[in-house]
Amino acid sequence: MPVSKLLAAVLLTWLVGPLRVVGQAQLPQADTAQYARARALCGALADDSTRLDPLWPPAGSLASARFPGLEGLRILGATPVPEYPERLRKQRVQGTVIVSAIVDTTGRVEPGSIKVATTPHEDFVPAVHRYLKGVRFSPGRIHGRLMRVCVVMPISFGLPQR
Repeated sequence: MPVSKLLAAVLLTWLVGPLRVVGQAQLPQADTAQYARARALCGALADDSTRLDPLWPPAGSLASARFPGLEGLRILGATPVPEYPERLRKQRVQGTVIVSAIVDTTGRVEPGSIKVATTPHEDFVPAVHRYLKGVRFSPGRIHGRLMRVCVVMPISFGLPQR
């Protein structure tokens, strides 16, 4: 594995920490302006407040990855590593792309749902899209019902020090 891909994998895995989504994607722990902006790109979500009604939200609803009681959402299998754009590697451009995407009830990212909140360079965006199209999740569940889930993920691109 090339050093840059290995470094990207290590950086992305390191970011995960004690979060609900494992692998190269993470959910920021604190509500930040970037997280809020990225989360808003998913559109209307089921209310994140705690409800005691076990029939709410209905199956297939769109919920935040921070919804209380959300279970099961995680990256499955060998997680692909985002391809570092060659031009940016040569220019030594690094940084983190923050994206939101909707994971459907089959565990795949919905086509057209990938939205970039911030990026250090526009050339990272196609690599992030390819990466997310290859990632497979176990579907999120609330009260045992499959849900569509809005995830916010920082995807880091880093190069080794010279």
